[in-house]
Amino acid sequence: MTNHVVPSESLLRGRRATEFIEGITLLNDLEWNESIEKWILHCSLFSDKIEADILPKETEWYILIDNEYPKGSISFYPAKVNSFTQTFPHQMYNGEGNKAYPWRSGMLCLDTNVRTLGRFITNNEPFEEDKRLNWYVERAIYWLIAASLNNLTIDDEPFELVDFPEYSGLKLGFLENYQSFRYWNSTDIKFGIVEFSLILPGTFLVRHFKKPNGQCFREINWGQYASQFKCDNRVIGSWILLKEVPFLEPWQAPSTWEELEAVCDKQGIDLLKKINLLKNKQNYRNKLAHILLVGFPIRNKLSDEDSEIFWKGIEIPILFDFKAGFKRTHLKEKEVITNKSTHHINKYRKINWMHSFNWSKESIMSRGMLPKSLCNSKVLQIGAGSLGASVGELLIRGGVEKLGITDFDLLEMGNITRHTLLINDIDKYKAQSLADKLNRSSLHSKVTSFNGTLQYNLNHNSKELEKYNIILDCTGEDEVLGYLENYTWPHPKRFVSVSLGFGGKRLFFFNSMGLNFPNEIFKEMIRPWLIKEQDHYQGYTFPREGLGCWHPLFPARTDDIWIMAATAVKKLERIHQEQDVPILSVYEQQVTNGAFEGLKLVEEVKFNG
Repeated sequence: MTNHVVPSESLLRGRRATEFIEGITLLNDLEWNESIEKWILHCSLFSDKIEADILPKETEWYILIDNEYPKGSISFYPAKVNSFTQTFPHQMYNGEGNKAYPWRSGMLCLDTNVRTLGRFITNNEPFEEDKRLNWYVERAIYWLIAASLNNLTIDDEPFELVDFPEYSGLKLGFLENYQSFRYWNSTDIKFGIVEFSLILPGTFLVRHFKKPNGQCFREINWGQYASQFKCDNRVIGSWILLKEVPFLEPWQAPSTWEELEAVCDKQGIDLLKKINLLKNKQNYRNKLAHILLVGFPIRNKLSDEDSEIFWKGIEIPILFDFKAGFKRTHLKEKEVITNKSTHHINKYRKINWMHSFNWSKESIMSRGMLPKSLCNSKVLQIGAGSLGASVGELLIRGGVEKLGITDFDLLEMGNITRHTLLINDIDKYKAQSLADKLNRSSLHSKVTSFNGTLQYNLNHNSKELEKYNIILDCTGEDEVLGYLENYTWPHPKRFVSVSLGFGGKRLFFFNSMGLNFPNEIFKEMIRPWLIKEQDHYQGYTFPREGLGCWHPLFPARTDDIWIMAATAVKKLERIHQEQDVPILSVYEQQVTNGAFEGLKLVEEVKFNG
C-alpha cells in the first residue's frame, strides 16, 4: 500500500470519531490502496459479550472506505491473521481472498437490511461525516456479538441463500416456482440427466430433466425466443436433488469436493455413487462441458415452509473421474480421444460453482408486474403502428405472455420517428418485426404475428384468432371496427378500442363485452368528442411526407404517444373488474400557460341505452 492521495477532512473527522467508540483499536492509520482505489483502515474489534467458544473476543479487521466519504461504500473484511475463518449469515463467503491483500473475502453485511442489528443500533444509516463510519463500526461490533450467540437472523426476515464462491465463468438459468415445488415433492426421482441450451455465450438454460435411464419427465416451458435454441449435445448434464441447503456450520457453502460429499452424506445422500451411476449412462466423447445441477429447497422467509427449488450449477472438468478416489494423474492426448482414461481430481480441489439464477416470470418480474388476471389473458392486438407497438411492448414487459399481433403494413423510414422498431426493420411487416422484438424482450413471451389485414386473418386464421380472449384494437379505424362488428366470435370476448385524439392530446378508451364489437354504440358515444376535435382543429394544415399526391399524416410526438400508451395499459389493468356494459373513458393532457401538468380522466360514460 502506498499513499498517493491525501485523505479528505471529512474522512479524517470520521476516523477521529471512531476513537471514542468502546471496542475498536486502530492498528494503522488510513492508507490509500491504489489498486482498488479505497482507503484502508486496519483495526481490531473487541467485546466482552462475544461468546468465546464461537468467536474470539478480539479480532482484526480491514475497513475499506470510498474516497468520496461520507458518500460511497464502507466495507468490513476479516483479516487473514488474528480473525476467524467461518462464514455466518449476513456475510459473504469467508475464503482466503486475493493473495495480494491481507484480508479475507468474508465481507460483513451491515446495511439497513440486517434488521436484527436494529435491536442494538438504529437501522437508519446516517450520512454525516462524524457519524457514518461510527455507525458501521458499532454495527460490526454488534454483528460479532450476534454471530457468536447465533442471533444474526430473526424468524420473519427474508431467507438469505448461503453465499457460494463462484469460480466458474458460466451462467445458468432455471425456472422454478411454488407450482413446480409441489411437483418435485410428489416425485420419487431425486437424480438424473439434464439437458441445456446455450442462449448466449457462456449462458445456459435448463430445458429437460430426465430420469437416470434418459426418459424425460419434466420439460421447461420457456418463451418463443428461448425455445428456438436447441439442446446443446456438446454439454453433459447431471442433476441431484438434496433435502436441504448444502452448508457447513454456521452458514458456509462447501468449497471443495470433500466438503460437498460430507454435506451430502450428512443428508443421507451418497453423492459419488449417484454421479458415477449417471456417468456410466452418458457418452463423454467430443463434449465441451459437464454441468452438475445441485438442487435444494428454499423458502421466502425464515419462518416459512419451503416453497421453491433452487438449482446451483457446478462446472466439472470434462474428464473428471469420480471412481478414482480423488487422485491426480497425468493425461495423454490419446486418452482424450478414446475417452478410456480420465483426469482425476484431488478431493481438496475447489468446486467451480456457477452463477445460477431463477429466471421464472415471478422472479424476473419481482420489480413490478401487471395484475395476474391480465398477465394470464390471451390478447389479440390489432394494429402494430406507433401506438400499438408501444402498448404491446408495455404489455409484454409487464408480464403478459400470450400476445397476437395483426397488421398488414410494412415499416417505412418515416415510421421510425415514433415507432419502437429499428432501421433494420424497414420494408418488413410491422407485425412480424414487432413480434420478433417482443419475443426477444422476455424469456417467457409467446408473441405471434398475423401479417395481413384483419379481414384476411379472420377469413384464413379464424381458429387461431378465436383462442384469444381480449381483442385490443389500436388502430381506431372505421374499417377495422366494422370487421369486428360483422364477425361473430364463438365465445364472448372482451373488446377494447384504444385511439388518440388530434396531436395525441386525448386518449379514447372503449371497453365492452360480447360476441361482436358494438360499433354503432361506440360511434354514438364517441361522436360528441369527434365533433369537439373537428371544431377545435378546423383549418389546421396537416403535415405530409414526400411530394405530389399525398395522404395527410397524423400529427403526434413520440412522447405524447408513449404517455397515452402507458395510460391505456393502466386502464387495461382494470378491465376484468369492469361491468360488461360498454364504457368510454376519455383522458386529456392538462396544460396551463404552456406547462404540462399531467393527464386527467375528463369523462367516463357507461352506455345505458
